[in-house]
Amino acid sequence: MRRLVLLLLLAIAMLRAPGVLAQTGVELRIDSLEPGVSLPAYWFAAAAGASPRPAVLALHGCGGLGSHAGRLGPDPLRYVQILNAAGIGVLFTESFVPRGESSICSQKSHLRRITEEDRRLDVYGALNWLARQPGVDAARLAVIGWSHGGQTVLASADASSALVRAAGVQPAALVAFYPGCSKALNNAHYALSAPTLIMSGELDNWTLAAYCRQLGERLAQQAAGPALRYIEYPGSYHGFDSHLPLRELSGIGSTRSGRALRGGNAPAREASARDMLAFLEAQFAK
Repeated sequence: MRRLVLLLLLAIAMLRAPGVLAQTGVELRIDSLEPGVSLPAYWFAAAAGASPRPAVLALHGCGGLGSHAGRLGPDPLRYVQILNAAGIGVLFTESFVPRGESSICSQKSHLRRITEEDRRLDVYGALNWLARQPGVDAARLAVIGWSHGGQTVLASADASSALVRAAGVQPAALVAFYPGCSKALNNAHYALSAPTLIMSGELDNWTLAAYCRQLGERLAQQAAGPALRYIEYPGSYHGFDSHLPLRELSGIGSTRSGRALRGGNAPAREASARDMLAFLEAQFAK
């Protein structure tokens, strides 16, 4: 418990110091399970320890990873800092560029050329890579995603998928920040393959919290299977964990109006980091 408290306090300190850069990552390429797709990736290993360390695969949203000149942006780097400080390695992958896209935010959901199921192939290819790395504990792997990356997390957690059931490397935990939950909710056979945490913003008008709340309620009624924990942050919109100011965006293909609000909320930003770390700590301890 004392260690967990220290980690949570460290998370708060990191979130309040966004200008501090994380350690330099290793730029590399990782094979997806989709033939011919090689993913640009950045690996930030945890500090060497006496025993193998856990690691997470981190998945970008509909705007892509957005790396420039081999560097990640401040929001991904902030999570690298938080997770590395907790002794957890971090692997960020880019799913869009090798498929000829830089962003899919403006595309209508049913017309998107890159789907969560496509990215799920990336997830299991990347998990295979992580499991082979020296110093990584293959039994303590997690997948974390934001927005469309969060939807990919839900697809990767779907025990009704033959691909998920057959995967040789399985994550111990999955975390989805403000995902769209309608696809999972509309799948009558959807069930979880591992404990999952979903975090939504109460006022999100891009990926509606109501669908995730309903998914959590439905899964809670199932007699067996891994648990889903659902947290909804009051007064928060899409991207509540960002330091960006709240603003309305246009050209959003997955909303009826084509518009949505996005921006950070300091209390939700700090609380969600604490909740993420506590959830990972609990699952990795099993």
